[in-house]
Amino acid sequence: MKHYIAISKLFDYPDDNYLENIDRASKALLANYPSASIELRELKNLLPTDIYKLQELYTKSFEVQAVTSLEVGYVLYGDDYTRGRILANLSAEHRAVDNDCGGELPDHLANLLRLIPKIESQELLDDLVKLLIAPGVENMMKEYSPSSMIQKDRLYKKQYKTLIVPETPLGVFLHLFKALYILLDSDFELIKENKPFEDTSFFGFLKSELEVEEGKKSSNSCSATFNTCGIPTTSCGI
Repeated sequence: MKHYIAISKLFDYPDDNYLENIDRASKALLANYPSASIELRELKNLLPTDIYKLQELYTKSFEVQAVTSLEVGYVLYGDDYTRGRILANLSAEHRAVDNDCGGELPDHLANLLRLIPKIESQELLDDLVKLLIAPGVENMMKEYSPSSMIQKDRLYKKQYKTLIVPETPLGVFLHLFKALYILLDSDFELIKENKPFEDTSFFGFLKSELEVEEGKKSSNSCSATFNTCGIPTTSCGI
């Protein structure tokens, strides 16, 4: 499971070692996950080599005027009470295995990936991946569809005077999500027919937030039950 440490670094804010980290992760995956390795090589080939342009691309992709959030709980539940429960339980799990979350929240994808090899309970690990990480990654990938990206750009144009337009197409990070999903599917035998969160979207939560900022009526509801590990076991209805 240590390959999740290698790929987790690629979801962190880029530093001078980012492109080298892609090479290391790609080589680490080549023998057992060749398809994932190919996706990472494609990612590197498309990314800018200039660190400032790379950081701008990351910021536009995941932080400001984002394509998607990297906070899994938010992608699945928005700022609903359910996410608060998830954050509290994840914080406890991170502390239990001394997993440093740095400056990010407990549900940030990079932190969750670093948590995977540290969890000893197979039941907890299966729940973490199949009920939280994998559905979150699926939703993140959906946000790269042309229709979703067009909708978000329209919202951002209404909200901001200036849009960030990186030189590199925003879709390049889809290679990274594909590589990760290949790992998850191979290691945990995901059941693709069972997608409990398929009706949720980052775009939907984003639209609601912007409507609230504009003084419009906005609401979402979510009901979920939790297993003994503190992870939701039912879907969120929006």
